Amino acid sequence: MNFKQLYYFTVIAETGSISSAAHKLGLSQPPLSRQLAQLEEYLGIPLFARTAHGIELTGAGQVLYYRAKDILSMIDNTTEEVRSFHGGQSGTLKIGCISSSGILMTRLMDAFTRQYPLISIDLYEGNTYEVIEKLKNGLVECAIIRTPFNTDGLTCIYGPEEPLMAAGYSEFFKDIPTRPRTSQRSAEPSSPSMGSDWGVGLTSLLGKPLIYYRRFENIIMQAFANIGMRPSILCRNDDARTSLQWAGAGLGIALVPENISRLADSAKLEVHPILCEEMVTRMAAVCPNTNRPLSRIARNFLKIFEELQ
Repeated sequence: MNFKQLYYFTVIAETGSISSAAHKLGLSQPPLSRQLAQLEEYLGIPLFARTAHGIELTGAGQVLYYRAKDILSMIDNTTEEVRSFHGGQSGTLKIGCISSSGILMTRLMDAFTRQYPLISIDLYEGNTYEVIEKLKNGLVECAIIRTPFNTDGLTCIYGPEEPLMAAGYSEFFKDIPTRPRTSQRSAEPSSPSMGSDWGVGLTSLLGKPLIYYRRFENIIMQAFANIGMRPSILCRNDDARTSLQWAGAGLGIALVPENISRLADSAKLEVHPILCEEMVTRMAAVCPNTNRPLSRIARNFLKIFEELQ
């Protein structure tokens, strides 16, 4: 099994026929068929099944297809890393980020592309676990994620603390006393129209239907445990933006990081910082803690991340 066979195999899978793949690759069908036959012979299992409409991947073929795409991407990444390692002025930055990091990423990329206009960005998005997996597999060199996460095998540069914010319809806050936000610093200037200069105490949220991203559960539950209380949980989910959407539908109070709270519809939702020192999170730039050196491009990006904090 070699690089050429894997590449030909992915093109056949994506075009749905050997003839279409041969046309796309600029080859005749016989040599392409031979390469596929050699690959199937090496693996000892058919990769395609014939149907009335052409060919389709078998179960084993589907497994190989996704692995082959990763392998081919890693080969491309390695080639790019070697070529751009010393210069750092041109090439491609392979970076991962969580899908809710848009506000920070646009600030970072604005600063980065102004300083390095010849560098293109290859951005891989996903949840924290998916991004860390891509990082450890070498598909990206560095990533922007949010605490909490397992730091084993990672070198981390942390941004400032962000309080978790409570976002919901005004009816959820009408019986809650607020007080000036003095105990925690804001990551960025707050929006007066959203009420985010006025915080709510943790006890004020007792009995309210709470909605939050699953990864924040330990932070939230520990904070309530410290005051000897249990919160009323309406929904745990896998994306902080989902929490805001549910809050926007009037279902409850979303507990989200400050930067994400800026996506809230201020015409619908009040947003208040939660005045609790334990309920904070941070953005972080991370890279693998291995002997493999980072490219100059990645090092330049991490430097800009540090400068913007």
